[in-house]
Amino acid sequence: MKEAIEHKGNIVEITNEKVVVRIISLSMCSSCHAKGACISHDSKEKDIEVRTKEGLKYKIGEEVTVCLKQKLGAKAVLIGFILPFLVMFITALVFNKYVFPNNEALTALSAIISIIIYYFIIFKLRKKIDKGFSFYIKSS
Repeated sequence: MKEAIEHKGNIVEITNEKVVVRIISLSMCSSCHAKGACISHDSKEKDIEVRTKEGLKYKIGEEVTVCLKQKLGAKAVLIGFILPFLVMFITALVFNKYVFPNNEALTALSAIISIIIYYFIIFKLRKKIDKGFSFYIKSS
């Protein structure tokens, strides 16, 4: 099992405290032999900010590998997908049973509002959460 999630990219910005690496994020079907004919194939450029005290040892345009510990990837999936699903599901169950027992539309609306509130809280806590996710650079 891999210990880190890795993406190759090129350095696009350098300061004393950080290096910005541009990676190309490919969809899951990027390795499919029919991707040229498929309309669902997509790729996006993303800039990853890596905090480092060694920023000046790199050069703009240099190819590097940006890494994130595997357990932090699992934490991101938990925060971004699993917890919001549980919030929505539990809200729907509770509201359907106790608050709006005969009104599925209000129960569904309550579940959607609970997700909005969840992501608003995540947005407000983003700086605190961001500190727990640290990327590092492995030279290619």
